[in-house]
Amino acid sequence: MTQHLAKLAPFPFDPGFNPPQPQADTQGDIVLTADELAALLAETRDGTAALVRDETLSAQAEQLQTVSAEMKSALGLVVDLASHLDTATLDEHDRSIALAKVRRLAATLIEGQTDLFDKS
Repeated sequence: MTQHLAKLAPFPFDPGFNPPQPQADTQGDIVLTADELAALLAETRDGTAALVRDETLSAQAEQLQTVSAEMKSALGLVVDLASHLDTATLDEHDRSIALAKVRRLAATLIEGQTDLFDKS
């Protein structure tokens, strides 16, 4: 196995045998300690997690707004149907059956909202 030396610096003889201090290579290299690198990685990880969390919450909020608008529309149609049944020329027995079904439909929509949000 051969090793290539990138840079050779002469080692001046010193009777005290103190090695020369390494010179900082200032040609665009970035020098980080292990603690600085760990802090940078932790900051990057936290920032990425926050971005993903924000995007997920934003998507969920948009989805909830869409489902809520659809639910309001459906309940508005149920109210319209109930008002038409009130004014329709039906005998009292048929009208009460139809209105009971409309109320049951409205109750199912209102109580089933959690199911709709879970499925969306």
